[in-house]
Amino acid sequence: MKINRIILFVFFVTAPVLFASNFSQTDDSFAYTFDIPNHTYHKYCKNVYSQNGEDGLLEQLIKELNIVNGTFCEFGASNGISQSNTYNLILNYNFSGMAIELDKHSYMQCVINYQQFPNVQVFHGAVMYNDSSNNLDAWLKRGGLPKDLDILSIDIDGDDYFVWKGLAGFTPKIVIIETNSYRDPVYDELPSQPSDEYNIDPLKQWFPERIAIGCSFISAVKLGLQKGYIPVAYTGNIVFVRKDLIDNLKEFPYIVSNDVYDYLPLYSHLVLWGNQWTTNTGLMLNVAIRDYYLQFNSKHIDVTWLNKRVQQLMINEIVRF
Repeated sequence: MKINRIILFVFFVTAPVLFASNFSQTDDSFAYTFDIPNHTYHKYCKNVYSQNGEDGLLEQLIKELNIVNGTFCEFGASNGISQSNTYNLILNYNFSGMAIELDKHSYMQCVINYQQFPNVQVFHGAVMYNDSSNNLDAWLKRGGLPKDLDILSIDIDGDDYFVWKGLAGFTPKIVIIETNSYRDPVYDELPSQPSDEYNIDPLKQWFPERIAIGCSFISAVKLGLQKGYIPVAYTGNIVFVRKDLIDNLKEFPYIVSNDVYDYLPLYSHLVLWGNQWTTNTGLMLNVAIRDYYLQFNSKHIDVTWLNKRVQQLMINEIVRF
């Protein structure tokens, strides 16, 4: 994903003030100084060219799924290297496939960067969900990719959800899709379709222009389950693996369930920038909202409880629900 920073916040409602002490109002991240969980795929995260640890995750997944000389499609691919989820696989694992980029300048840079890889096609254009000649099925057919290509990376900062929803003729083994980290993880929200279930919505006060972009975590998970995929990791992007392949994942730490909310524990406040683990209080707030739902099975959030939970997260206090 291209945007993954969440603001540190103070917001005011008729309930008590929710705040993060010792931090000013900025969207800068700060170092996460605690141990990384060892029961999730976080331990495999690393960035070679990716933005939030996807390179390491994908290396581990293709190892567990025994994918050799794999196939891929990535869009928007930008220049093909910066923040790419697939360039490491092309360069070091002999992947072939296609990259799609709408911006003309970035597309030309991608063509130059990929000229040494004859098995990678670079296309200029937009992947659309409401145009049958340019929807994802049409593009994958244009690129000559197999029906069960190995990796599909979707990052177009907006209609990612609808583009994947419309995919009908292809069943990639691994799908990476961008979500909107500015949306709370428990609420079902699509682009320009905000939830009406909120009783508090602090981040909207700071970045209202970003709220309608992309889908929420739970919306993407719900779509993945409907399409036969299981979410296995969260980096700001959600990494899905096709359900029939899950038994091959020796490191998969969660149950396989048809209940979308059983996957809420995947949502995390940890972000890998460069190769430094960071966090921020906006993500901590969202994790606290996640934890409130896990404990009380309620989307009507108690602000006093939320205050306490954010402070616990500041000191890495683990609470079992």
